[in-house]
Amino acid sequence: FGTFDVRDKRQRIGRNPKTGEEVPITPRRVLVFRPSQIMKAIVNGEAPSGGGD
Repeated sequence: FGTFDVRDKRQRIGRNPKTGEEVPITPRRVLVFRPSQIMKAIVNGEAPSGGGD
């Protein structure tokens, strides 16, 4: 299927698109999913046939 990782993001400066004002974005932890090679193959239509019910 794949794996989930937790990554730390540093503080950075963002921008309010409506006003153009700079806004600090606080540090946070985010969840990242990395699909397995098998899942990538299935999504791309390269999965081997058979073997399943």
